[in-house]
Parts: sequence; structure tokens; C-alpha cells
Amino acid sequence: MVDFRAVDPSFQRLRRIDPSSLFYADPAAAAAPAAVEDVRLSPADMNFFPPGSDSETDNLTWMKIMRRNDDKIIAVDHAGRTIVYDPAKHSVGALPAMVTPKFRTLSLAVGKDLYVMAVSPRPDGVTDRSFEALVRCKKEAEDGCLWRAMPPPPYVHAAGYENAVGDTCAYAAVGGSRILLSSRRHGTYSFDTARATWSKDGDWTLPFSDRAEYVPEHGLCFGFSAADDDVLGAWDLFSSSTVQQPEPPPPAHPGCRDFAVPGPSRRRARPSHAVDLGEYTEVYSSHVVHIGDSKLCVAKLYKVSRRGTCTEYCCDFESDERNFAVLTGVEVVRGHDDELRIITHKSQRYSFGERYIPTSVL
Repeated sequence: MVDFRAVDPSFQRLRRIDPSSLFYADPAAAAAPAAVEDVRLSPADMNFFPPGSDSETDNLTWMKIMRRNDDKIIAVDHAGRTIVYDPAKHSVGALPAMVTPKFRTLSLAVGKDLYVMAVSPRPDGVTDRSFEALVRCKKEAEDGCLWRAMPPPPYVHAAGYENAVGDTCAYAAVGGSRILLSSRRHGTYSFDTARATWSKDGDWTLPFSDRAEYVPEHGLCFGFSAADDDVLGAWDLFSSSTVQQPEPPPPAHPGCRDFAVPGPSRRRARPSHAVDLGEYTEVYSSHVVHIGDSKLCVAKLYKVSRRGTCTEYCCDFESDERNFAVLTGVEVVRGHDDELRIITHKSQRYSFGERYIPTSVL
């Protein structure tokens, strides 16, 4: 888990959580999942703090923390400077800088490489690249890597696209050489990492929100449903054609369609002004992480605000705010009739208090 200090978002901490603590040793015990258990946070494994901005007019500093498929952690700061952290050896090394620093990004590990794109990609400029890959270029035992610019999705050249902000709504790495990406206004595209080329799949958008995780044991992508982002779904996207299709993407697998993720609801409405607001919960981030052997860690990151009565519109009600993360162990199994089922194991809640805010689960 990654979190940052509320008064200084540039300071980020990485904590390692043993995923075995989310699963019962006896699968039969998961038939009736226990209530959410409060668990003490483990100490930070590594702290990341970028140097100050090089610009006299721009004081914004930040770091993006990502994970490769070899479990090494890649951290990139506001200037594109890149380091690699090896949790197994507790060692840090420097890597080449990005071609173009990026602020809001999405990232996907594909094979040995890591692909990073701006949430709102733009056409390539002379010194501006919205899409890059950190590729391995030396022996496995070494960490020889470099950033290579990749072509942005074709829809960045569409008329009026320059006004689109946060246009990307869903994405996934499928198999070992394919990325799927959906634009709210332009449909779904495939990126072939081996050829570094884009093709359009259709005018529809992927049926999940944000990122989905590919589980090779079942050939399915798991993510939060776009129709209800409190529900975990599974979709067969690997076998879909990269040729443009008029029909919508495949429906959710029936064994997962109605699985509600434990934890607070993400769809709760914000209370109105001039009322006794009491306690208000807001889920601001959800994640699905494949941990192998048909097992997933499903995470909800949220805050709980205690607010009082206020009749003035300018009142922000922020009297007390606490931040939490709930991690749930989920197992995907197939019965004798090949029916897919999701089994919920343990749910653990971690409290970050007011000073620190969890941002992601890698």
C-alpha cells in the first residue's frame, strides 16, 4: 500500500502487506465470512521524497509509485527522474529519466516492461510524449532499463479532442502483449506492445471502471463494474477480436455478476448544506490486485468525516476526518460443472488517522 502525508503529498510511503493474512487456511471457513477486522498498520518499508522543483515558478513536487511484474517498485517524480526499489533486497537504484514528465497517469505492467500514459493523452510534440514504456534492455540479473516513447492512441487527433479532460475511463493489460483502453467519446482501442501499434476494437467502452486485472488462471479480467462500481465483475476480453466490432463488449461472467465487494459503498451521495451532517463516508479509490493462484486482493480506500451543523453555504464542515483502507481476500474457483464462483475470505481494515492518506494498492 502507498500513502502520503496530508500536509505534504510529495512525501509517500510504501508498506508491504502479507496477502496470506487475507485468506483462511481452510477454504471451508470462507463459507461465512467474518466481519471486517481492524488491523494495525505495519511500519513503512520505504519512504519516497522527491527533490524540490527545478522551476522557480512551479513549486509542485510529487511522485508516482508503480509496480512491475517482477514485483520491483518504480518511482517517478515531477521531473521524470526515475528510481527502482527492490523490496526483496531493500535496495534502491537510479534509472534513466522519462522522455516527458507526466502528472496524472495510468500504468500497466506488460511482460517485463511498464507502460505509463497520461490520463488525458495528447498528440506527440517535439518534446512532449503522452505515452512511454520503461523497457528492459539488458540481462535479467541487471536492471538495465530505458524509457521509450510510444505512439498515443489515434483518437487524440480527432476534431475537438483538445477539450477532453480525463477522457480515459477503463484500461487493462490482457495476456502478455496487449493493452485495451477506452475513451468515453471515441470507443475502445487495442495497443499491440510487440509492434507498438494501435487498432480500434469498437465504438463501445469497456464494461468496467478504471483498471481491470487479468487473471491468467481463468483467462478473465476482473474489475469494478462500470454499471455499479461496488460490484466486482469478470470479463473475457482476451479472445475478443481487434477488428472493429459494432456490438458491445462481452457481458460480465455470470458467476461474478452480482458479487458485492465488502466495505463502504462508493455511490453514497454527499449530504446537503444546512443539515446536521453527522458522519459522512466517501470511497475515493478502489483496486483489484492479482496475487497468484486464482487469488485477488480487493481494496477500498475511503475517508470518514465527522461534521457538525452549519447554515452558511461557505462552511466546509471539516471538523474531523479519518482515512482507512479495507483489504479483502477473494478466491476465484471453478466447480465440477466448470461454473465460476467467487469466494470471500477475510476483510481487514487499516486506519491511517488524519495525518496520512492511502492512495493505491499495488
